[in-house]
Amino acid sequence: MSQPDQPHILVLPSGALAEEIITPRAWDVLESLGTVERNSTGRMPTAEELAAWLPRATAVLTSWGTPPFDDAMLAAAPQLRIIGHAAGSIRRLTPPPVFARGIVVTHGADVIAQSVGEWALTTTLMALRTAHTFDRAMQSGQPWSGIKGRWGRELYRKRVGIIAASMTGRAFIRLLQPFDTETMVYDPYLSEERAAALGVRRAASLDELMANSDVVSNHAPTTPETNGMVGARQLALLPDGALFVNTARAAAIDYAALTHELQTGRLVAALDVFPQEPLEDDSPLHGLPNVILSPHVAGATVESRARLGEAMADEFARFFTGQPLRYQVTDAMLATMA
Repeated sequence: MSQPDQPHILVLPSGALAEEIITPRAWDVLESLGTVERNSTGRMPTAEELAAWLPRATAVLTSWGTPPFDDAMLAAAPQLRIIGHAAGSIRRLTPPPVFARGIVVTHGADVIAQSVGEWALTTTLMALRTAHTFDRAMQSGQPWSGIKGRWGRELYRKRVGIIAASMTGRAFIRLLQPFDTETMVYDPYLSEERAAALGVRRAASLDELMANSDVVSNHAPTTPETNGMVGARQLALLPDGALFVNTARAAAIDYAALTHELQTGRLVAALDVFPQEPLEDDSPLHGLPNVILSPHVAGATVESRARLGEAMADEFARFFTGQPLRYQVTDAMLATMA
């Protein structure tokens, strides 16, 4: 039985989501720390429900669909010391007043980044080797001899441009190492020293990156600074046959301009995110032979979901035993985060 001074941990994921992201090990870690209060509704709580639960909570494990911790919510949480977000973006969830209150925030974006990096590599290889076109041709019964003559390209020693050295961007960079690529990164916040540590060259401008890359992969967060940063002019700089990969957010890209370029057949793309989701049934992207489409699943794997809960449980264990956190977010980081 927990002691009065032990943490009271409120776990918000419920139902199927809890089964996906909170493993038996994660439950064991949480329950070893103090009192664990589980949400038994089978869904995320409403703002009113959460406000009613918060007065007794010293820690809250959140995930997708959690109501934001605005001023009213914070007023209901006098004992709250730490929020662990078993998901990615925390911009909406934890506005500046959370940090002003001294509440510690940690999240699982770096856990998801590993999966996103893997998907970016997967679709890059598929697109370069035209794996999707081979599959479509064989599934439709096209002659073997005609299909086999359509050779693809290798990633080995290609010029790869990465937009933003974000968590997902860095995950992709690590996975590129065996391919001996010439990797360039455009990120105004990336220092020369950090670029050298990552083993990449720092692009002086986005234009330089676009004009000198065989593959461009977008990993920029959605901020006022990145909104619409890749438009028709930047896309026109890409060499003929270049591959554009987007596993980040759609807001950084002018999708109308990108769609136009793809309809001409000049470029190839692998797209996991879209301005409107689900992607419209009548979108001109459907059916283009030079495009790989996926329904915003780059970060979603069985393993990454399971790691989320364990990562946040471990963060709570570090916090309540006085150890440094691995995934802590500060208010200074918010301006450049998704």
